[in-house]
Amino acid sequence: MDHHCPWINNCVGELNQKYFIQFLFYTGLASLYAVGLVLAAWLWPTGRSPAGTVTGARGDVSNNRVQTAHCIVLLVESVLFGAFVTVIFYDQVMSIITDETPLEQLRNRMLKEAKREVAHTRKPKLALLREVFGRGFVICWFFPWNCSAPAGTGPAYSYLPNYDV
Repeated sequence: MDHHCPWINNCVGELNQKYFIQFLFYTGLASLYAVGLVLAAWLWPTGRSPAGTVTGARGDVSNNRVQTAHCIVLLVESVLFGAFVTVIFYDQVMSIITDETPLEQLRNRMLKEAKREVAHTRKPKLALLREVFGRGFVICWFFPWNCSAPAGTGPAYSYLPNYDV
């Protein structure tokens, strides 16, 4: 099932959803790493002597202000980008776990409010996750290859009908 991602205004296909989610996960980790690096550079600058005084020539005060402003801008950018990627990641994982796209969730919510219940059989969450990430070990979900296929067989794709768009 294709999931529409409103954040990128496009569909994430059935065969590439695992890789899109991995991209979001590792991009979120990179944002967290960037926040850590900026905080470390800001709190423990390398241009200080052991006594805590800044070494160097004139202009240290101006240079220190530029570095502080640079750290603040990088910190805000990393936090905002990390939050954005986290929201997209959460949206994609929730679409898998609920087995519904956001549009289907909205439609079903509206039908429930109109007292027209929609029967939807639920699969176990782990089974839904395994459909996307593969049937191998859970640790393999973090790697961009299929751990459940026998070695040497190459990628296995299911038949998808050819739609005219």
